[in-house]
Amino acid sequence: MKKKINIKISYNAPVTISFVFAALLFFVLNNFVLKQKLGFLASPTAAGGSLPFNPSNFSSYARLVFYSFGSRDFALLITNCIFILLLGTEIEGLYGSVVIGIMMTVSSLFSGVLNACFCNASLEGSVSVIFMLFFLNSFASFSKKNIPLSQAALFILLLINGFLQSANGIAGVIINVAGGLCGGLFAFLVSPKAKAARKENPSRSGLKSRAEQIAEIDSQSPRFQNKYYGSDSSKQSYNDNETTVIGTLKF
Repeated sequence: MKKKINIKISYNAPVTISFVFAALLFFVLNNFVLKQKLGFLASPTAAGGSLPFNPSNFSSYARLVFYSFGSRDFALLITNCIFILLLGTEIEGLYGSVVIGIMMTVSSLFSGVLNACFCNASLEGSVSVIFMLFFLNSFASFSKKNIPLSQAALFILLLINGFLQSANGIAGVIINVAGGLCGGLFAFLVSPKAKAARKENPSRSGLKSRAEQIAEIDSQSPRFQNKYYGSDSSKQSYNDNETTVIGTLKF
């Protein structure tokens, strides 16, 4: 008998996967279809640079974000996509697609603005986004006063990858690290910490206190099923209940 094999493909990290697909699509369009005519895939530069920021030109504003989808080399593009898929899938599941999408934009925008202020060469690629994902992945370990050697080695590799893609040398790497740190810190402070605070201090978040929860569970115990509240003559002690109570399970 032939057995049917049902395989379902899950779009488990929509923002991360869509970002990678968009970067690959822009690379194909820019290099093989439009012949390097997609100018917004490079960030603006300072006034004396190769692509100075023009406040009256809309494309200058678009370049502040969309440069993260660009890449001048296919090998570097694939390297970036691998890093994003490895780091972004788990992080998106933890923080949520909306938060990760916002932080990708914040990281790219912050690095783009810094580059437009201080550097004469454009940024290309998603290095700042990769650093943001790395920082989000590492903050949990840092908060426990523990720095895994694997995280330190990965950070060194990311620095090397950023240096290979930077046309501004060390300055470009610093800008990308700053953009990633900005996005990562904001997401770390806003999303998981707020949730942890609500769990640790339920009374502050408007939830019932632990004592109130126990009292509510006790009130539903069989020991109180025959307890009446009225005049003194109508009161009946729960000890008159014929049910023998061994214990109450609380979850």
